[in-house]
Amino acid sequence: MSLSYWDGAYRSDRKIWGKRPSEIALAAAKYFSGAAIPTAGKRMLDIGCGYGRDAFYLASQLGVRMTAVDPAAAAVEMAKADGAKGGPPDVDFRVSRFQEIADGPFDLIYAANLYQILPPEERRLFPKAVNELLAADGLFILGTLSTRDPEHAGKGAAVRGDANSWVDKTYVHLSDRAELESGFGFLKFHQCFEHEFLESRAGGSRHHHISWILIAGRNAAGGGKE
Repeated sequence: MSLSYWDGAYRSDRKIWGKRPSEIALAAAKYFSGAAIPTAGKRMLDIGCGYGRDAFYLASQLGVRMTAVDPAAAAVEMAKADGAKGGPPDVDFRVSRFQEIADGPFDLIYAANLYQILPPEERRLFPKAVNELLAADGLFILGTLSTRDPEHAGKGAAVRGDANSWVDKTYVHLSDRAELESGFGFLKFHQCFEHEFLESRAGGSRHHHISWILIAGRNAAGGGKE
């Protein structure tokens, strides 16, 4: 992952995607509500939290004890500043890579728009980290760009030896279902679907995306259908 790129982007553009929660966070909250899964008081980990828009939203909606990490110090600084204002729920924000998290297990693990910017070696390590950090009856929520994403598919220079990956302004990797099933096959998929949406940016532009939303756990208990 290009940490220098993202840290610089947060310092220059600040809250790049505005204050509204992401489509992935909205889908996660809808899932827990529809499946009537109790979440109050459970431990939740947001990996790649950015400036905290999803962490604050999910902590509020689900009543969880939220830990949120991101390697970009500029993003975490913004999140902590918002938390200090006293409005949003209390969230434990940390500057950290996912490989450095050591205080599991977590009942819920959430990762939106992180997997798609991890280089190959980190993508191989990421499922292992999830497996180690997720509680025995835990749930994992992943949002990552699809190979059909119109904003990034085929844009920029293709990365040699790394299928479905390109470098334009920064590195991005797009996934298909087979990749998710292979990487996260140690979990039971409750929902795995492509979601198409328009993403508004703070500067006024709108990006057209198609993302995979995966909700999976260690057991067969789950709501909805794939």
